[in-house]
Amino acid sequence: MELFLIRHAESKNNIRKSGDERFADPEITNNGHSQSEHLAKYLQEGLHLSREERDLRTRPFDQLYTSAMTRALQTVQPIAAAGEIEAEVWIDIHEIGGLYTLNSDQTKKVAYPGMNRNEINNRFPGHILPNELDDHGWWNKEAESIEDTFERVEKVLQNLLGRADESSLIGMVTHGGFMSILMCKLCNLTAGEGTAFQSHNCSVSRISFEKESKITIQYWNSFYFLPENLKVPRPECDY
Repeated sequence: MELFLIRHAESKNNIRKSGDERFADPEITNNGHSQSEHLAKYLQEGLHLSREERDLRTRPFDQLYTSAMTRALQTVQPIAAAGEIEAEVWIDIHEIGGLYTLNSDQTKKVAYPGMNRNEINNRFPGHILPNELDDHGWWNKEAESIEDTFERVEKVLQNLLGRADESSLIGMVTHGGFMSILMCKLCNLTAGEGTAFQSHNCSVSRISFEKESKITIQYWNSFYFLPENLKVPRPECDY
């Protein structure tokens, strides 16, 4: 199985100047919309694949997953449209902490419910939604602890490892912090203790899962297809 991790396009939180400008579920910026269009074209042309793979395929992915966060849903839209493939919402690939804002003195996380089933269907029609996504908002609970984050990412990783012998290309539009923890777990590194895998907005990373637990990182954080003005570095952990 070939996994393509795709970080969402630039969001309003990525360009914020302080914590009190933080959105619980930010939209992508004008730059983000442009980034996602370039990304969709790059993927549709099959440039994330080898030449031999491009000759054998008509679509960029066999399956395309996205987190339920607005910035991921907005990023996946043009990818799904260009590739003529339905995107499937996978709630567990959301960003660290879930949905929350900060109180006035920035000392407490205030949870936010997120979009419910009807809201996602109305705003992003054509996506495949999980049965557990109901009318109460896909998050609708307290901010996630780091311990719960690690447990959630481990669950996703075990799911992927269980599909290692599939002959499939899987695209996953997700988030920088999630991707970093997933890679730390994959490489038996301790996330948060001086180790991080950085990724630019709309970057693509390819990991091969093979039988007998063989894992190959083919490339990481590829964003060369973006115009220079859209190659926005993210030196800080601004997830």
